[in-house]
Amino acid sequence: MILHTITLTAVKSPAAFSLTYAEQPVEKKQKRFRDRVCLEPQVDLKAYTCRAVVDWVDIRFRTVSHTQWRWIKRYIDKAIGERVYVEKKQLDDDGKYRDFRVRIQEPVTKDLLLVEEAVRAKWDLVGPAAIVGLEVSVDFTPREPSDEALALMFGVLVRGHLPSRDVINEPPDRPRFAWDKGKNTTAYVLGHDPRQPDRSDAFLLNPAKDRPATIDSTYYAGAEGSRCAWRTMIKLLDRQNIATGTREVLPEEERRVRIEITVDKGELDEMGIRTIEDLASFKFQRFQGRYFKFVLPTFPDLACQPEEKRTLPLEQLREARLQRFLNAGVVGLEAWDEAWRRKKKQTRKKTLKSDLPLALTSVMAGSSSSLRDYNELTRRVIQALRHIDGRMRLKGPSPSSGASDF
Repeated sequence: MILHTITLTAVKSPAAFSLTYAEQPVEKKQKRFRDRVCLEPQVDLKAYTCRAVVDWVDIRFRTVSHTQWRWIKRYIDKAIGERVYVEKKQLDDDGKYRDFRVRIQEPVTKDLLLVEEAVRAKWDLVGPAAIVGLEVSVDFTPREPSDEALALMFGVLVRGHLPSRDVINEPPDRPRFAWDKGKNTTAYVLGHDPRQPDRSDAFLLNPAKDRPATIDSTYYAGAEGSRCAWRTMIKLLDRQNIATGTREVLPEEERRVRIEITVDKGELDEMGIRTIEDLASFKFQRFQGRYFKFVLPTFPDLACQPEEKRTLPLEQLREARLQRFLNAGVVGLEAWDEAWRRKKKQTRKKTLKSDLPLALTSVMAGSSSSLRDYNELTRRVIQALRHIDGRMRLKGPSPSSGASDF
C-alpha cells in the first residue's frame, strides 16, 4: 500500500498533525476508472457523530401599516424569545418603512409561524412571509475528544468537498482561509498572479505556490453574499456576539468540525422554497447532492502502464496533480486540470504551426471526471440531513428529535 501524507499546521500555535491518504484499487465497473487508484483518507468516520442543523432562516415581511425595525423585533422577541435580528429595507414612496428582513437563529417551523402571526396581527401583511435566506450546517464531533481528531476531520472535509458551482473563475469565489479578523489574516489556497487576478494558469499549474488551509482558520469557498457559499471550521466557540464581545467557549466534548452552506433567494427559488410551508415540506437530504458533495480523487496506476509508456512527463504530471490534491483538495485539483487543458490546447496550436513533434504535448494524467464518490462520508451526511425534516415538519416528531447520533 502506497501512502501519502500532508502535515496539518496552525498559524497561532505550533500544533501539527499528519493526515495520510492511501492508494487503493478502484472498482473497474466503469471505464473511466480502469487502471486507476483512489486516494482514501486514513480516518475512521465511525469515530465521529454527525448532526445537521438549520442555523438560521431569513424571512422577509411586507407590512400594510408602517413601523420601525425595533418594534418588529420587540413583538417577535415576545413570540419566540430574543434570538432574532431585524434589518429594515428600502423606504416606501411615502418615506416610511414597511419592508423588513428578519433572521431567526436555529428555528423550527413552529417558531417561523409564530413570527409571521405576531407581525400579521400587529401590522397586517401584504402577502405571506417569504423565505429569502438560509444556512445549513453539518457537524462532526469526535466520540473521544481530541485536537488530533478535530484536525484530521477538518483536513478531510476541506480536501474532499466539491462545491456545486465554479469557485475558481471569479477571484472573490476562490478557496481561501482566514485565521483572524483584520488585514493580512486571509490567504488564498491557490497561488495567483496579482497582475492577472482573474486567471493565471502558470500559478494554477504550480503546487509549490499553494498554501494549504490551517487547522485554526475558517476555510471559505464562494464569495460572501453570492448565490451560495461554504465555510468549514473547527468550532471551539459558540453564541458569539460581535457587538457586545461575548462568547461561549465550548467544553471539550462539544467541540466539533463544521461545514456550512449559505444560500440566497435565487437558490431557494430553484429548490421551490418560497414560503414557510415550502420549508416545512422540503426534504433536506436534497442538500447533499446540491451542496454537501464529497468525492475522492483517482490517479493513473503507473504499475498498469506498459514500460514504454512510463515516461518522465507522465510521472511528473501525476506527481503534480497528487501534490495539488494534498495541498488544495479536489477543488484545487479541478483548477489544475482546467488549466492543464487550456495549456495543452495552446501548445497544440503552436505545435501545429511548427515542425515540432506532438508526442510530449499529448500527455494527460487525468481529469476531474475521474473523481469518485466518497460513499462512506456521503451516507452519513444524507442521514444527518434527513433528521432536519423531523424538526421542520409541521406535524411530526418534537424538536428534540432533530439530533442525529450515529
